[in-house]
Amino acid sequence: MSPEQLQKFEEILRNRLEKVQEDIDNLLEELEEIGTYENVEDIEDLAQLESLNDSDKALLRRLLEEKRQILKALKKIKEGTYGKCEDGFEIPLEKLKADPLYEC
Repeated sequence: MSPEQLQKFEEILRNRLEKVQEDIDNLLEELEEIGTYENVEDIEDLAQLESLNDSDKALLRRLLEEKRQILKALKKIKEGTYGKCEDGFEIPLEKLKADPLYEC
């Protein structure tokens, strides 16, 4: 992979990291706001709130995992191992363009 291609992937990953972090921050803020039971008036509201919390928590777990994968890919760029399998074979550029987080 050329240095220019590597730089482009780093830019893509940094932009994606910024977006994921923004989504995490917004979701945490939302969870904090709805985490209070002040507006719960009946059992239906409570059930809806708990269901919302569960789906938001699942989304948060997914976002945190994506952040971890992005940071791992950025570390690989820094170490010079991005785009390579553990056995040293190059990952096809088309696969990385489709999914910059692709691993063998």
